[in-house]
Amino acid sequence: MENEFLDKVENNAVVRIWSEKMQLEKGDSLTKGYTSELWDFICISVTQK
Repeated sequence: MENEFLDKVENNAVVRIWSEKMQLEKGDSLTKGYTSELWDFICISVTQK
């Protein structure tokens, strides 16, 4: 089980590094003061039992 966790951590790090590299190459980095409009497209429902 520990190996699965470490594999996921390693994979996440690889994806993060790749994403940052792509943003720098394409100039797609978020600008200062940018506010995501994601809330326009999602609905979150939280229930407690």
